[in-house]
Parts: sequence; C-alpha cells; structure tokens
Amino acid sequence: MDEPMIKDFDKIIPPKRIAKLAGEEIDVSLIPSRISLELAIFRDKVLTMKSSEEQQRKSLEIVSKVCQVKNPKITVDWLLDNTHYEQLIEFIDFVLEPINRPGKGKKKVGK
Repeated sequence: MDEPMIKDFDKIIPPKRIAKLAGEEIDVSLIPSRISLELAIFRDKVLTMKSSEEQQRKSLEIVSKVCQVKNPKITVDWLLDNTHYEQLIEFIDFVLEPINRPGKGKKKVGK
C-alpha cells in the first residue's frame, strides 16, 4: 500500500519582523491571508477610486489591520496621530513588504 503524502504547512513560518514606532514595538510578522486578499482587491480597484485621500485611507486601514494582529492599539487614528509623514510612508512600506515583494527574506523549508 502506498504511503499517504503529507506536507506540513505549519513549518512555513514567516521571519520575525518588528517595527519600533512612537515608543511601540509592533510585531508585523504575520499578515493573515484575509488581509493579503483585501490588499489584492484594493490594488485592483485603486485606479477607480475617487481620490488619493480615499486611496491613502484604505492603505492605512490595511496596515493598521496587520498591526492589530499583535497590537490592537495601532489604529488608523493612532498612526496618523503618532507619526510624521516620512515615518508613516516608511512604516507602510515595511509592513507591506512581504506582500509587495514576495520571496524577499523568506526562509526555505524542507519536507
């Protein structure tokens, strides 16, 4: 009898990614699939959005959802009230890097 093929997906662990922002340590290692899919849908709709303000707000909502996985304190308002523009842009890039540049920093896992 053939042995069943088993692949352990629990071994696929994203690298630890911690951001320090406004006195908070924010673990952004885990980006749930739901949020990744929300970002993909947002990217598809971005050209049809009415304003850049609407686009920026949606980007911040997605980033805050990633942060809230480990730190519920980090809301859109918290980000807007506790950062300056350059910090915020760099922070957004850092948080979304695993989605925007898949494979960067990824660990290879054996069977």
